[in-house]
Amino acid sequence: MHPLLEKDHQQLIDLIDALDKCVLKGDSMHQVTKYLDAFVALAEDEFKNEERVMEVYKYPEIIVHKKEHVRMLEQLRSVHGKLSKGFTPFGKDYMQYLRNWLEAHLLDADNRLEKFLYQINADSNKTDK
Repeated sequence: MHPLLEKDHQQLIDLIDALDKCVLKGDSMHQVTKYLDAFVALAEDEFKNEERVMEVYKYPEIIVHKKEHVRMLEQLRSVHGKLSKGFTPFGKDYMQYLRNWLEAHLLDADNRLEKFLYQINADSNKTDK
């Protein structure tokens, strides 16, 4: 994992694991909401950080990558809003959706970004010599 992305990604994984355990144990909706709040806040921060990195390094796939972030945040906010009003049960199916999205995003979109960043670094090392 590229150092510019690693810390945020690990925190997202740790939070989703904690949220998953909370759901599986059948903790209160207050506890689930607390973890979901933290996940949404961290995702917002992580996406902003990633997008800043993409802008600085002129990542060619930035528009598509940002759209993935926007779609996921809209989904998270929608579920959070419904959950806080008591309309949506937050269960295993949604946890599986979140986990699948995060894994797919990390292994696909973020992996391509990571390779791009390493290539930029390799290219700059060649010109430094």
